[in-house]
Amino acid sequence: MRLAPHVAVVGLVAVLQGLGCASQAKALVRDSGELGKAVKHRDADKTRARVLPASRARVDYEELFEAGDANWGARIGEPTGARPEALIYLGEDEIAEVVWTDEGWRFTGDPTQYFGQSTPREALRSLVRASREGRWDVMLELAPRRYRMGLSEEDLEAAWTDGPQAQALQEARDRLAQQLSGAIRADAHQAILDLGDGEFARLEREKSRWVVVDF
Repeated sequence: MRLAPHVAVVGLVAVLQGLGCASQAKALVRDSGELGKAVKHRDADKTRARVLPASRARVDYEELFEAGDANWGARIGEPTGARPEALIYLGEDEIAEVVWTDEGWRFTGDPTQYFGQSTPREALRSLVRASREGRWDVMLELAPRRYRMGLSEEDLEAAWTDGPQAQALQEARDRLAQQLSGAIRADAHQAILDLGDGEFARLEREKSRWVVVDF
């Protein structure tokens, strides 16, 4: 059932207040409303001010203001709901993902899985680890099924160590490693991590696990 915007926002405020985050809840409602007004009024300066500095250059402001039926100003200013999410940093490259549910905070995956693939972020982290540690068997499992046909561990090792694209692959891997904590857009079948400068890491789901299409 689709909740009325004001009901959904009030509900979100109640959730965050229950977490001891009343001030953050009020700030979320206020900032969402202010950003919606800025978009409605096509105020580029105020809109940019409410976007992370690192993301401002990647926002298509003209499309945002001229979207017509998309009505971004009203939709941003009066959201129908939100789902609090968080990352827990356990070490240098150890990140556990959690989301808020009716029962409280819950892990989205198993943080003990060194080469996990149950979430998009786990799969990307596994690619970084496996490529650095020479685990070509893991790298093979991280590739989509259509790529795995005719591909061997020896092929991957050659490509990553002394092939003509080895340096480019390693540089792309290192760039990915620096962005692992970034926001990932995902639905039930595909996921995208924005790496900046027009580059993206793309994943897709194969049954219960995620595989890396491109990075």
